[in-house]
Amino acid sequence: MRSFCAKGLAALLLILFSSVPAYALEIRGSIADGSFTWDPQNFAGFDYDIDSDLGSDTLTTNLWDGNRLYEDDGIIYETSNQNKALSNAKVGDTYGMLRVAEIDNVTGRILLTNEDNTITLRKNRSIEIMPGISIKTADSDELRYYIYKEVIEPGIYEIRGSVANGSYTWTAENFAGFYYDIDVNLGTEALTVELNDGNGSIGEPRGVTYTTTAQPKEFEYYNWGSYSAIGFLGNEYFAGYHESADDDAWSAPILYDVSEDEFSLADEQLVKILMDEYLNKIVKKGESIKLKEGYELVLKGISDEGRIYLNLLKDGELVDESFISPSVDSATMRDKTYYYCKDVGSQENVAIIAAHFRTTYKDEDYAMAIVDGIWQISETPLDVSEGTVYGKMTIQTVTSDSIVMDNEDNDITLERKSDIELMPGFHIRTADNETLRYYICRMVTVEQDSS
Repeated sequence: MRSFCAKGLAALLLILFSSVPAYALEIRGSIADGSFTWDPQNFAGFDYDIDSDLGSDTLTTNLWDGNRLYEDDGIIYETSNQNKALSNAKVGDTYGMLRVAEIDNVTGRILLTNEDNTITLRKNRSIEIMPGISIKTADSDELRYYIYKEVIEPGIYEIRGSVANGSYTWTAENFAGFYYDIDVNLGTEALTVELNDGNGSIGEPRGVTYTTTAQPKEFEYYNWGSYSAIGFLGNEYFAGYHESADDDAWSAPILYDVSEDEFSLADEQLVKILMDEYLNKIVKKGESIKLKEGYELVLKGISDEGRIYLNLLKDGELVDESFISPSVDSATMRDKTYYYCKDVGSQENVAIIAAHFRTTYKDEDYAMAIVDGIWQISETPLDVSEGTVYGKMTIQTVTSDSIVMDNEDNDITLERKSDIELMPGFHIRTADNETLRYYICRMVTVEQDSS
């Protein structure tokens, strides 16, 4: 069993990871692959009053020809004159790509459409359709998209899930607080609440169950193959390296091969992914590649034969030096890849840093190399061993690809107007109403942009 201090550190790290830069927070709606309707149940960016069960905004997309939102009714947004941003709207007024088409003065209903604006949902796009509301599409040949609200002001924000009045399950589909990568359709977190009766009694140990499963994900520099990624309490983590069948000079699982202990989750820990980049960066002799957690990789020199001499520094101190040969004839993946291995928690000799050098150039006055892949994971792991406690939840089962938690030793009662912290950063909130209504939510801190 891990020590209490280790568990306390794990919880602290999880809380710290819930803070995000001011420019990075988006509150997304459910994921669609065709025509779809978003409302306050599947899009936390729309206003909703749980006490009175009020919230009527809807946004519908009607697709034609696979990925086109034709003008007039490709997008239909319905709201009311209680919406402050549209309280003074008049027919014909434009709000981004939408125009006010109808106003019902009796009911207060306001209807907007994309009149005069045909929109094509091409891959890897972000389209602002009206102030504060955008559509994001996957970087994939298969159409996947969602609407989202961008948050830029510093503060603490609530990202809520769908509203329930009985037993219910939240997933990344209906709760934007869970991790989801639209490009590869990755995200398996789920939380189920089983009520004992209609009065909101949640018994232990399995009244609340949280599950998550690792999934394969390609490195951004895809010739390294793939690794296991897993969502845990709303954040993405590294769970282990994959062995690949494609092991030729151009593509090889180099990080799996050089690691002695490849699987973090099998060792009951998770590791934060710090850098995963495909790029085209020129590094000159004497320059460095800035990494995270105090590391930097310095190009010390290039030989006439194209061998690179590299130093890895940690807080200014030399921790590793290495030669690689990306420009030799028939260079293999190992010839072109710098890697650094060390122990991470209970995981022995795992690759935490890698850089792929595509080529080198050297003459009498000039020496440089081109880097096109960078990878780094944290050297401070997160404890997910069996018995570790996160708020009111306890980890019950850990395998090489999954985690299961429940509310062992913690009966929970959903009383009127209650706010219960279930796990670090995750709450259950109930309505101030005799009728039981509740939702889970994630509290996220948007920090001041220091740049």
